[in-house]
Amino acid sequence: MYKGITYKFTTKLSGISILIISSLFALLIGFGLYGYGMDYYGAYSKGFEWNNVRIEFFTYLGFKIATLTILGVHIGVYVTTFIVSLSTGFLIRDYMQSKQSFSLIFFLILFVITIHTWPIIMSTSNAMRQGLAMSFIFFTLICSIQKKYFWMVLFSFFAITSHKTGLLFVMIIIFATILNKLLANFSHNKKVIFNFLIGTLLLISTYYFLNIFILPDNFEPSRIISGDYRGPFVLIAFIYVIISIFYKSILDNSINLSLYYFGFISLGILMNGLNWQYERLVMMMIIPYILSFGTIFNRSSYKLYLISAILLLFFLTIYAGIYKNGLFYPDDIFIQSIINS
Repeated sequence: MYKGITYKFTTKLSGISILIISSLFALLIGFGLYGYGMDYYGAYSKGFEWNNVRIEFFTYLGFKIATLTILGVHIGVYVTTFIVSLSTGFLIRDYMQSKQSFSLIFFLILFVITIHTWPIIMSTSNAMRQGLAMSFIFFTLICSIQKKYFWMVLFSFFAITSHKTGLLFVMIIIFATILNKLLANFSHNKKVIFNFLIGTLLLISTYYFLNIFILPDNFEPSRIISGDYRGPFVLIAFIYVIISIFYKSILDNSINLSLYYFGFISLGILMNGLNWQYERLVMMMIIPYILSFGTIFNRSSYKLYLISAILLLFFLTIYAGIYKNGLFYPDDIFIQSIINS
């Protein structure tokens, strides 16, 4: 009884902490402490009406939230940051609690570091619509594993209407959720073989579908946004598939299975030369990947792995110049031209 009460209290306290930290982080981002990228100045800060010519179903909610302006104050950046950090906090907490060794202090440290890494900072100060889609995907993943299917469908809708990438991830999650239930009684060896065959089929289908139906005949490969991390990203997906052979946890829940299939599908996208698109897609899944890899560790090494992986991502964020490139300098003529246009 005592353990149950303590667990519920800690869970409630962690939820309150997530709300407080997300609110404070939203204020810091909104006040411009971390700076903004070109997309913010070129689109989001100008309000919804300025973007109305480009609005369509798959971007409507994303633009509506990201450009939200009330009484001349751009509220959208505060709301977007709050949703992004909130979803990240709950995703981290759910993964940590699954290990049944939840530490509130450790969680808070990990959470604060995580919201200062590339996927979050990029989503709050530049790629805001994609960040919103990522957030709703995080909530969709949580609802999927908790079998809260009504909320899963609702957050899926939000993700789809926030950014075009939302549709891809929602299809992957729904597919993985269904397959996870259908394969529940399969032996691990059968799951390995079956899922690998499905993954390979998804890779081939993605490659040819894009090549034949989507990309124009004169298509040229897109450039890399910042640095070239294609090799490490492909390696992460490859390792994920390899460890699924030896660790049952990778193929035994819908979140991990979604990441498994995403590795195959994203490779099909990369093979078509969609380099920056691939980079942004992986950006949305890098935090779930880190958390998911942690499921293969025992309790004693789990926390050491998590803090090491998140710190590495944080330092790579600094090394890649995310903070430097995101900051606004008044003498930057190019940024000024965007603001004044």
